[in-house]
Amino acid sequence: MNAKTFKETVFDYATKKGLKEYELFTSKSHEFECSVSKGEIQSYKDAENGGSSFKAVKNGKAGYSYTEDLSSEEAHRIVDDALENLELIESEEQEIVYDQKTRITDWEDYDMAFEKIDPLKKIEDVKKLEKIILDKDDRILMVPYCYNTNTFSEVYFANSYGAEYNYITGGGGMYSGAMASNGKQNKFGMAFGFSKNPEKIDIEKIATETAEKTVSLLDAKSLKSGKYDVVLDNDVFSDLLGLFIQMISAENVQKGLSLLNGKLGEKVASELLSIRDVRSYTDSIFDTPADAQGVVTQDKDILRDGVLKTFLHSLKTAAKDGVKPTGNAFRSSYKGTETISPVNIDVKSGLMTLEKLFATLNDGVYITNVQGMHSGANPISGEFSVGAQGFRIEGGRKSFPVEQITLSGNLLSMLQSIKGVGSDKKMAFAMSSGIFTPSVLVDKMDIAGNE
Repeated sequence: MNAKTFKETVFDYATKKGLKEYELFTSKSHEFECSVSKGEIQSYKDAENGGSSFKAVKNGKAGYSYTEDLSSEEAHRIVDDALENLELIESEEQEIVYDQKTRITDWEDYDMAFEKIDPLKKIEDVKKLEKIILDKDDRILMVPYCYNTNTFSEVYFANSYGAEYNYITGGGGMYSGAMASNGKQNKFGMAFGFSKNPEKIDIEKIATETAEKTVSLLDAKSLKSGKYDVVLDNDVFSDLLGLFIQMISAENVQKGLSLLNGKLGEKVASELLSIRDVRSYTDSIFDTPADAQGVVTQDKDILRDGVLKTFLHSLKTAAKDGVKPTGNAFRSSYKGTETISPVNIDVKSGLMTLEKLFATLNDGVYITNVQGMHSGANPISGEFSVGAQGFRIEGGRKSFPVEQITLSGNLLSMLQSIKGVGSDKKMAFAMSSGIFTPSVLVDKMDIAGNE
């Protein structure tokens, strides 16, 4: 049976079992991915999966159960199992079912444009990408990463208070990483392009960017340790914002795991920095009209001119703080429980081109890549110490590539020290939500080198 018919069977049985608060989350997803190496297919995936999760709430406790079989028998089983699981819960946390008859408006479903492309054409395109990269420069030895991928998710949600909706979201793109050598050093660089529209995936542009990023780092050397004014490339700034995203989760705030605890309404960053969470953004493949609890997503200011305006809430955290939910509770799949995350992080662009940022910097370092964010960054303290690469800036221009340096600091101190925001905003290579950031100029960051 289809998702709606399955829901009716589940809900009828749940009512007969005496339940008053419950919800059903059903999702179906498809993922295509192929990669090539030396002109041959290296990996290939064309897979679909899906199922339903039933959540029963009674006396503030929640029990979950899920199934991949949308049959009458399974409709009864998941209700029984959720009730059984509910009785095993000992947590004092109060679970909530959204009591609004939510409807989605101002939303246009993903049109499945990538799914309409012949898989043979996708393979041909990724082979073309690899060849163009290799032809760009003789110093490029290989392209270890060369992928064409697309995905979509179809979600159906309903609860006992009458909320009911479905939507489709998705998109696709290509990404590549190349290795180059000058006989003394080997360097790696990567680039990507993602969109909801296949016509916006520019193979030549991705190839050119991959090649240029790779060979530009050859002949790199380290620096003397010290404090440097720094321009953070938009990719690097998005990596560091990953710490900030964890800090604005209301769950982390309530657990005392965020430096932003107690700072709502206060200036916590440079007045040049404004950040929003938006439900839909041009070319984002993460757009979502509603979260996994029945709350419609909404555009909201997180930082406005450096002032912290809101945390991201689920139903549970919103109830604790006595505020409205923000529509930021999501599931990675129908099997998972809800976690708090943004939809699309949108950092407001400035008026300065990258060249203008360099000119304003005059003497410092342009950081284009960082490594070790998972091991070298602490989302609770905000402290980070990560390996970095980039370019020395002298006289407002790139002087030489740099490597074997360590960039360290505190995230909030860094955000407060931003003194320039670029106009070069672009999508980051993120895996769970959209992040769109420009490059930024930061005053006096610690860089350790070995020169």
